[in-house]
Amino acid sequence: MKNLKNAIGLLTITGLLFTSCMDDKKNNQSNMTDSETSQDAKLEANSKAMSSNSDKMMINKNVSDGNTTTTKSGDVVTRSINTKVNAMQISGWDGFNKLSIQMKKIEDADFNTKSAAIPNMGSIIASLQSTRPDWMKTEEITEDIKDVQKEYNEYIKEQNGKEKRNVRNLEELNEAYDDLVEEINETFDKYVKINRKANEEYKEEIMDDGDVDDAREEYNEEIKKLNKVADDK
Repeated sequence: MKNLKNAIGLLTITGLLFTSCMDDKKNNQSNMTDSETSQDAKLEANSKAMSSNSDKMMINKNVSDGNTTTTKSGDVVTRSINTKVNAMQISGWDGFNKLSIQMKKIEDADFNTKSAAIPNMGSIIASLQSTRPDWMKTEEITEDIKDVQKEYNEYIKEQNGKEKRNVRNLEELNEAYDDLVEEINETFDKYVKINRKANEEYKEEIMDDGDVDDAREEYNEEIKKLNKVADDK
């Protein structure tokens, strides 16, 4: 009987300790949640107090997610996918978006199919430069556009010649287009990186001492780098 009482007493103590630990864990989680909520509220309150164009770019959860970012003018731009053909699309660039769709459609086609489709892309390729938005005007992209147009014209010029030559010209056109896509992605990623870093600097400053002016200064110092991205206007 004595052993039974001891066992019951031990179970009771263990239960109390377990309950206490669970309560402590819940309290810690609650405190962490309250702290995070407080920080978010603090951040939101400070950001709402701002009015300048650059301030509107700060602490926007929809900005700089990897495929959404802002330009130096504060415009929100996106890199998306046309779900019908899985072609990349860039905000405000009609010429590239159309070319991307057409190139994707013939990506896995045979030579004869590609040969029939390419000549119909002349007006689209010609519009790459004129429809390009300001924030995508970099020297590298300019050069890649020229290369695409050069290889296209070379292909059209010699399309009635030897098949071997046509195959090579088509490969060079594809390579030029791939280089353009790569450079567009790299440029977009620059915008994402700059915006993300600026937002991080702003948030860290707000969490440190709550000084909005200091936070804005840190943010603006980073966001200035956007001015250097589009260097070919």
